[in-house]
Amino acid sequence: MNPTLEVAHLDLASPHDVICENLSLCVRPGEVWGILGPNGVGKSTLLKTLAGLRPAPEGSSIRLDGQPLERWARRARARRMAILLQDNEPGLPLTVFETALLGRHPHLGLWGRPHHGDLRRTLSALRIAGLLGQRQSPSQALSAGESRRLSVALILAQDPDLYLLDEPTTQLDLHYQRRLFEHFLGLARKRGKAIVMALHDPTAAIRFTTRVLLLLGGGRTVVGDSRDCLTPEHLTALYGTDVVAAHSPRGLVFDVF
Repeated sequence: MNPTLEVAHLDLASPHDVICENLSLCVRPGEVWGILGPNGVGKSTLLKTLAGLRPAPEGSSIRLDGQPLERWARRARARRMAILLQDNEPGLPLTVFETALLGRHPHLGLWGRPHHGDLRRTLSALRIAGLLGQRQSPSQALSAGESRRLSVALILAQDPDLYLLDEPTTQLDLHYQRRLFEHFLGLARKRGKAIVMALHDPTAAIRFTTRVLLLLGGGRTVVGDSRDCLTPEHLTALYGTDVVAAHSPRGLVFDVF
């Protein structure tokens, strides 16, 4: 199966540290990737680079569906890829429904008018995000957690083949964390979507991802299957504190001591 996203020879640095050196990976349809690392290691910077919001350094290659990312027209790329940032909660004076409908913009025809299919997909996205009953409410009146769910609804309405998610469940209560993680895992398994998300919780990562990229700092990385890489030894090195694993009815749970 051809990769949705290919990264080759990526060297990336922040003002404080080297994020990765000579990083290569392939994200294939049906895979859910987790990017884990300590605060400030560069997870958000990496996601923005993968999305084309930051230029990739010379000598590196990022390909979407086999084509260099920079060759994609903006509208065509938005039909194939969506990014959820930590700080992109909608702030326009629109209703909840109108805000979520913005996700359909890359798919609209010449006159830019949504059709019944666009409306149905938007309503479905709001239902998944738990906001269907608030669809006529002003988006600016939402709480922080509701605004985050609205941002998720917008990219679900966008319906790309690749989702890049920066801490998608931040500010959400446990019910919606699980609900959205399960939905994205279902999109990968049932519809062949490719998911890449920055996470801070290794328990969520081992439960809801299939592959991981660990950013250890200083350019060091670990790439592999989630169950092979998410071990107490790797996580202790990743976070600089002792991590232990315990078995629960739903699988492994990680904690510190």
